[in-house]
Amino acid sequence: MFKSKQKRAVPSGSRESVESGNMSGSSNENLTASKEKDTVDMILKQKVHFNLFYMGMVQNVNLTSAKKRDTEAQLIDQVEEAQIEGKLPLSVTEEDKVAITVSRHGIKVMDTSRQEVFQRHPLYTIAQLIHYNDGFGKQNIALKIGQVGKIINQCYQCYIYQCHTEEEANAICQCVRRLFDAITAKA
Repeated sequence: MFKSKQKRAVPSGSRESVESGNMSGSSNENLTASKEKDTVDMILKQKVHFNLFYMGMVQNVNLTSAKKRDTEAQLIDQVEEAQIEGKLPLSVTEEDKVAITVSRHGIKVMDTSRQEVFQRHPLYTIAQLIHYNDGFGKQNIALKIGQVGKIINQCYQCYIYQCHTEEEANAICQCVRRLFDAITAKA
């Protein structure tokens, strides 16, 4: 509820003063749309930081469109195969610590020991982000990179990060999801 008068543009181009007690249904709808726009703009201006552990990258991830298994299960299988083959570690050390920043520009990964940008993943290259438990009680996220529909044989790169908690892994996925939702709502 507004306590003061608020000036707001009306679609015809004229301006009118609106008091909280005198709002009509259309004004409430405009107010809701305005709040949604403000929320979208706020999400697009955010930069959210997380401290994770970088486990490695799986190259040439090829996911079939077989209806027997979904792409999430296929991706996790390929990550686990890479761990079994020794291409990815099963555990992380302090040397693997990275700081990631999620913003409308994408995901930036910084090496915390040297304070250098390690990776940049623009939003338009993020094909999928999956949170999964590795079976040993560790919460991981898999970041599948590649432009959907632009890759001839649908091969991707997949970056694996280990989170401190399940809540942190969920927060990263939600943050990226909110960004995509905000961008599509603005378009």
